[in-house]
Amino acid sequence: MDKEIEELADVLGRAVTTGSADLCELLTDAANRSIAAPQLVPRLQRVFSRYRGNPVAGPLASQDLLEVLRVARRRDTIVYEELRTVADAFAEDEQARTAPAPRRAPEATANSNAVSGGTFNEAVVQAGSITGGLHTYYGQPPHSGLAPVADWPQLDRADAIALGVHRTRRMADEPLLPRYVARDCDPELDAQVRSAARDGGLVLVTGDPLSGKTRTLWAALFTNLSGTTRVLAPLPGTDLRAVPTVLRGRGDAECVLWLDDLDRHLGEHGLTAALLAELARLRVPVLATMSDEAYDAHRFGSPDHARLLSGVEPVELGTDWSPAETERLAAAAPGDLRLAGAYAHRARHSTTAYLTVGPELFGEWRRARRANAHPLGHRIVLAAVDLARCGVEEVEADVLRRACELYGDTAPVSPEEFDEAREWASRIRHGTTGMLVPGTEAGSWRAYGSLVEDVKDGLPGFGPVPLELWLFAVDTVGRVNDVLVRARAVLGPEADTNPEALLTLGRIEEEYGDEEAAEVLLRRAADAGSTEAAGRLGGLLFDRQDNAAAIPYLEKGAESGDTEAQCRLGIALMQRSEHWLRTAAESGDGLAALWLGDLLCGNGAMEDALRWYLKAAGAGMRADVATRIGEVLFGFEEYEEAEEWFRTAVEEGDSDGLNGLGRTYEARGALQEAARFYERSAASGDPTGAYNFAIILEDQGKPNEARKWFVRAHERGDCDGAFSLGLSLMRGKKFEEAEVWLRKAEEVGHHRAERALADLKAARTADGPGSPAPGAPDNVTA
Repeated sequence: MDKEIEELADVLGRAVTTGSADLCELLTDAANRSIAAPQLVPRLQRVFSRYRGNPVAGPLASQDLLEVLRVARRRDTIVYEELRTVADAFAEDEQARTAPAPRRAPEATANSNAVSGGTFNEAVVQAGSITGGLHTYYGQPPHSGLAPVADWPQLDRADAIALGVHRTRRMADEPLLPRYVARDCDPELDAQVRSAARDGGLVLVTGDPLSGKTRTLWAALFTNLSGTTRVLAPLPGTDLRAVPTVLRGRGDAECVLWLDDLDRHLGEHGLTAALLAELARLRVPVLATMSDEAYDAHRFGSPDHARLLSGVEPVELGTDWSPAETERLAAAAPGDLRLAGAYAHRARHSTTAYLTVGPELFGEWRRARRANAHPLGHRIVLAAVDLARCGVEEVEADVLRRACELYGDTAPVSPEEFDEAREWASRIRHGTTGMLVPGTEAGSWRAYGSLVEDVKDGLPGFGPVPLELWLFAVDTVGRVNDVLVRARAVLGPEADTNPEALLTLGRIEEEYGDEEAAEVLLRRAADAGSTEAAGRLGGLLFDRQDNAAAIPYLEKGAESGDTEAQCRLGIALMQRSEHWLRTAAESGDGLAALWLGDLLCGNGAMEDALRWYLKAAGAGMRADVATRIGEVLFGFEEYEEAEEWFRTAVEEGDSDGLNGLGRTYEARGALQEAARFYERSAASGDPTGAYNFAIILEDQGKPNEARKWFVRAHERGDCDGAFSLGLSLMRGKKFEEAEVWLRKAEEVGHHRAERALADLKAARTADGPGSPAPGAPDNVTA
């Protein structure tokens, strides 16, 4: 792939050098459409300005163009392919222009284009005569590949990134690179650079990938050579044999040959032992880097290269930092967020890898959000980063899967989808790490450290942690203390402007067990308009049995649809009602005594209810409570006393007493008397009396008469009327009518209607006498 880019750069360079302004605009337009346009366009325009009209553009222009193409290929393949298309078209046209002109036959007419009496010699035409129209011939200008020393950039103006130093994350006005942290090998390296600057020779730094070789050598170059030193940094594959010739015309300029990744500059046209000796005679230092693997392969596996490298003592740079280097990193960290992050994560990540791989991971992660890229993988990494922001650095895979569902209107993620996206997110990049890395516990995962630091430092692309995720972290992971510390730091500052942040922090405080702090936060959130906070605060006060304070907040929560608040509000209101009704009843208020009796009766406190009913009767409300007292006494099976109070109710004009009298007689076996009172009750319009009278008639073997009263009971609102009528009809094998009434019972919600309909279906299937429906009524209702 590198050779492909080099060839493409060469063709584009020639295209701009010999082409028209239209061609330059075409190339720039292609770059402008790139998502990397903020980087590509200015650099591409600078390269074009160096190439245009300059047959020998120089290595810097070539190197800049090469780097632009690398960025395009890595970050926008569409634009890269457009540039290739332009280059291919130019190459074809170039080949056509430089091909030998075909010789014309002698019989060519006078009006034909022809060259006679001469020959075509590439870019030169020797001719006795030229007939026909105007001919324009293009030829390639001579190109040595090396610019004169005066065109080499000065050290104090050289671009470290262009010369091979890995870029790091950069924010706002931060320097292009973080402050250099001295390595233990610096004294030895400085001595070698000074010696080479004085006497010539090769200085070589070796180490593993991402160990910091180029940055360390770059620092030594800046420390020990003058800022006016001219730097030649040729592209890999450049013919270096002419370097001594170019250097002889340098005058008094100090020069250095910079060969990052030396193994890419070896060979008979590259750096050889003979060329190195020639450069030493010219007192020109050669500064180079090489990976340990490449050094071993060339030093001990190739006789030609061994001759070059055998006389060099490489400076070895380790990936792991020594305690002294770590101390220097700690001292430099406060002045640079990038170094601070590297120091914070030094136990898990190589410092140099952290600084250099981080930006690449962030760039890839950010672009993965697109629908046609890896949106789920993007979301998984985001969830891991945000959980770390919540104080939970490592989580199990299933927890991470559920966490990533909290972002936006996303559908649930299946385990298969999650596993596929997680594999993408955890894939090793740059031979170092993935965006998602295994945690210390088996099956756990965490986000790569630099991504966590990126969001802490405010890098664009990260929003606030979803409030639901804070609560998810507490409920699911359970590290409440860690989450609380982070929540106080992050959500606390938002408290004055964001009621939901107050609510979330209040819920975390409540989970932590600090009810006092939770109450303060929830109250502030509720007073700021959060109905959820109102419901939760009301619940907290309710649990503390402070109903007076709880009720206003529970009402706000209940009105918003909070079921728990609605329930607690009902209980609180009932308890408050009992308190005030009891207070009034104890002061002799008959109406309060009646309502208190009803409230206690509903709670099942029948003896207490009877006491207050009797007090209400004594306070002048005898007619209002007579039936109530009779019902309570009937429940106690004190039928004679119950009969007295039911008769009192009838005498006072309360027809409900009639049904009560019927029940007392029926309970004592006097069915005829019971039927008489039930009939009177039914005639007065009481649905319960109508139903009980129908039951008596059914038991007396009068189903037709009973069915009429079942209908009346149903019409007057008794839900048992339709059901019992349906059973009666089913026993009479009137299945169609029975189904109609059982359906009506089902519509009003009778709890036994569905079972009865099933029995009806079975009875129809058997086409025989219907079995009595389960649970057929054998008594009456109150």
